[in-house]
Amino acid sequence: MDQLETLTIPTETVEFNGKTFEVRGLGLAQITFIVRQHREVVADLYQQAINGKMTGSIEEIALSMIDDFVPLASLVIACGMDSPNSADKAAKLPLAVQAQFLEKIVSLTLMGEGGLEKLMEIVVRVMEGAARITHPKT
Repeated sequence: MDQLETLTIPTETVEFNGKTFEVRGLGLAQITFIVRQHREVVADLYQQAINGKMTGSIEEIALSMIDDFVPLASLVIACGMDSPNSADKAAKLPLAVQAQFLEKIVSLTLMGEGGLEKLMEIVVRVMEGAARITHPKT
């Protein structure tokens, strides 16, 4: 038996409207997909994080950049539920419910990737790689 066949991906649950939903942390494929879809927003979040300007709860951060954060947060939730094509539906969830989803997805992602610093390193590498592919030097 292959080792990956026995691997169990950690998940957590979020309850909403009488139903239980399972979420997991994001892997490199999902992070790359999200970065490609929301490059400017992710770059801004990264700069805020490394400059120590990202403080407060997920709700406070979301409200401070509401126009850009909603599509990004919705895609993170959809990817954390293995349904990246359902981001529009995730955008319709109440803010408090979105925050619960995001908190658990981010926690599971950081656990799997070695913490926020390691995750930011991965995001930077993905962004640099995507920039080289889409804007090669001539």
